[in-house]
Amino acid sequence: MNRPEQAKPKIHLRSSLFILMISVIIVLLTDSVFYYYTKRMLTAELQTKLELIADNVAISIKHSKLGEKYVENLIGQNLRTAALAAQYRLDPDIEKVTNEELISISKELMIDHMTLLKRSGDDIIGYKSTEPKEINMSTKTWSRDWFKAFNQLLDTTETNVSSGQALPHYWSGPINTSMSDPQYVDKWGYYYDGRTNYILDPYVHDTFIQNYQRETGVNAVINEMINGYTNHGTAEIAVFNPPIFLKQQEQFKKEGYTWFSDREILFGTYTMKDSRDLEMVQEVIRSKKTQQLITTIQGKTLLKMFIPLQLDMPVVIGLTADYEQVQQSIGKQQLRLLLLIGTTGLIAFFLVIVSIRFMNRRRELAAEHVQEVYVDHIDSLFRSMKEQRHDFNNHVATIQSLVHLKEYAELNRYTAEITEETTALNDIIQINVPALSAIVQSKVIQAVERRITFEHEVANLKQIHLGAVKATDLVRILSNLIDNAFDAVAPQKYVERKVRLVGFVKGNSLIFQVYNNGERIPYERLESIFEPGFSTKDEGTQHAGLGLSIIKNLVHQYGGKIHVHSSMNETCFTISIPL
Repeated sequence: MNRPEQAKPKIHLRSSLFILMISVIIVLLTDSVFYYYTKRMLTAELQTKLELIADNVAISIKHSKLGEKYVENLIGQNLRTAALAAQYRLDPDIEKVTNEELISISKELMIDHMTLLKRSGDDIIGYKSTEPKEINMSTKTWSRDWFKAFNQLLDTTETNVSSGQALPHYWSGPINTSMSDPQYVDKWGYYYDGRTNYILDPYVHDTFIQNYQRETGVNAVINEMINGYTNHGTAEIAVFNPPIFLKQQEQFKKEGYTWFSDREILFGTYTMKDSRDLEMVQEVIRSKKTQQLITTIQGKTLLKMFIPLQLDMPVVIGLTADYEQVQQSIGKQQLRLLLLIGTTGLIAFFLVIVSIRFMNRRRELAAEHVQEVYVDHIDSLFRSMKEQRHDFNNHVATIQSLVHLKEYAELNRYTAEITEETTALNDIIQINVPALSAIVQSKVIQAVERRITFEHEVANLKQIHLGAVKATDLVRILSNLIDNAFDAVAPQKYVERKVRLVGFVKGNSLIFQVYNNGERIPYERLESIFEPGFSTKDEGTQHAGLGLSIIKNLVHQYGGKIHVHSSMNETCFTISIPL
């Protein structure tokens, strides 16, 4: 019989493009998620790094402030000693002291300058001095605690002001810009014990303090963090003086010089400026929480963080870091990810195409196999019909002879047997799977040939739809079960040999049961009958030891179950396969 050629399934271009489009969308989504997650992670890492640097700066400021205060107090004590030494050398009457004497004593005591202050009406002025600008200089307008401290000294009361260093008959003002010569930042000492009619004021420039700060102070630590051997990732560090920076307090300026205590930046430098810095510092002071912004300055992308710190007063540490390193790192990782995803996507796309071709080929082979099974069993059915037709003439001749001989009893028995065989062969099973119909009909013919009564009962199987692969495997399962049943009843000689097939759909499962009245399977062998090679039949038998093992593997492959029950009257194999 000629078999029609099967049209090979094709992979449609539209389906492939759809898969490719979905893959591209997944890649883009993955890349976007990775970008934002990585950016957030690296930014958080940089923020943590800057916070650690801020902590180091804060610790350095506190330690340096303590050190600077200690050094400043030592200078104040030395100035008091210098004032006492000068008092013993000078006349107690200020009118009898000359400026030249003050210059000579200052050199001997190794101080930069000395001024003598006295009351003049409601003011206190510089009356004699080594610095001409100090002569006749009023102190009444000096800011903060200075003028108050001078009056307390001249009144010989205990000096009690919020700033500076107070000792017996002595007060030393904090380091600040010189009122008479603003180009200098000086340290002053003021001594008065009532034995003179003037306050002795020896003072030195801040050179020593500046050297100390440059070598071990806060600016030294900041410079090391920015320019040292270890790259801390910071481009600039500034410690803001909030009242001045926020314009909440007016700076004191003279001759173009800003007072040392009124400088906007207490430590570090502030060259990388952004218009939002003022807002950030203000928010830090208000909320006492860290603020940050990303900005572009001179073509560079920078991350700026503003962190609160409490010293003698609240201050804000501003740290500026190069954010381009983060972006470059993100770019490199994103490129690697795109290459990885792209390569993986291409491999996956290739595997999908190969898998589709493989599945198409498998379906094609399964369809061909089902067709072969169907055609083979139809051929067997036609061959049987031809044999019946061939035998028909012999049957007619025999019937004619029996009629002629008037052997009506024998004629009745003979025709009944012929009718029984014909009915069995004409009982066509109605199943919506041609291969199953063919295999059942084939087994009907085999049963007739082997003198076995084969019954089949099927219900609600017309509407089932099985794939080609599943139908092929189901044919193998039923063929092996029925063959196994035929072999089980074959040894019986004096009892009618019966095999019965029952098929039906229950719930979402397709169920088949094969009964036979062969010899009972011993209970201890029920667990072993599905093992490969196990058989109760003679070796060399066509199905010895393999049929039940094949059935079990196929049933489990589809998530089904197989069960066997054997008694003295019959043995039943039940299989259940999900649809």
